[in-house]
Amino acid sequence: MSDFTHIREIVEKEICNQNQLLPKAFPLTERLLHKQGSPCGIFYCLHGPRSIRLTAVFDIATARVLFYDSTGQRAGTRCVKEMVLATA
Repeated sequence: MSDFTHIREIVEKEICNQNQLLPKAFPLTERLLHKQGSPCGIFYCLHGPRSIRLTAVFDIATARVLFYDSTGQRAGTRCVKEMVLATA
């Protein structure tokens, strides 16, 4: 399993935990983000019930994931290393 696949699974689980949803119950899409032509992050969007969208952005430079609620307000920030250790 690649590191990015593992991060995707952890992000999905965290979004579901924060919003009291069952993991794997709703589709999760992702897009690679670019800055000046170079990859700088990954945008995740969980398409939840009643058409809500819960999002997260993985910042490659800082190895942090920023979580956002359905209104676009930041719901939290987590270090990827902490998230990986918590699932180990």
